Amino acid sequence: MVHRETDVEPECSVVFGGGRLRDEGGTDDRRIEITFKFCYFSRTGPHSDSEGVEAIDYEMAEKFDGPWQGYLEWRRKEWERTGMCPDSGFYVASQSAWLQSLPDFFRENYWHYVVDGRDGYVELIAKNFKWREWIWKDCHRDEAVRLGPAIGEGEGVA
Repeated sequence: MVHRETDVEPECSVVFGGGRLRDEGGTDDRRIEITFKFCYFSRTGPHSDSEGVEAIDYEMAEKFDGPWQGYLEWRRKEWERTGMCPDSGFYVASQSAWLQSLPDFFRENYWHYVVDGRDGYVELIAKNFKWREWIWKDCHRDEAVRLGPAIGEGEGVA
């Protein structure tokens, strides 16, 4: 995570490994970079790689409820059904005590984003975000940017 203050707007970038669903049900490897605009607040923390976002006191709206051996099959089916990974690691808090505790200026048109990784998480209060992704193959994740152009990009609010 890089959080920088500029003369125009504060922004924060988070880089992590992810993937897209492949035809056979597995995922490929991608370097994903999300840059949050007007990000005045961010915080991080660790958690065990055997725990999900629930370990940091969040509840998933829809989550897997079964034996761990069935998780990957459930994830594939949900992803195919909805077109989105059901447990992506990138979330928007639907209820946020942190956001509500901030001055009015930061509550209007701002969102509480959570990026949950294997060993830790990042929480951010920001207006919007842009993302880019690169195929990450046979190299260190950070080298993917140098080895080829971004193969996907977009922007969003919540």
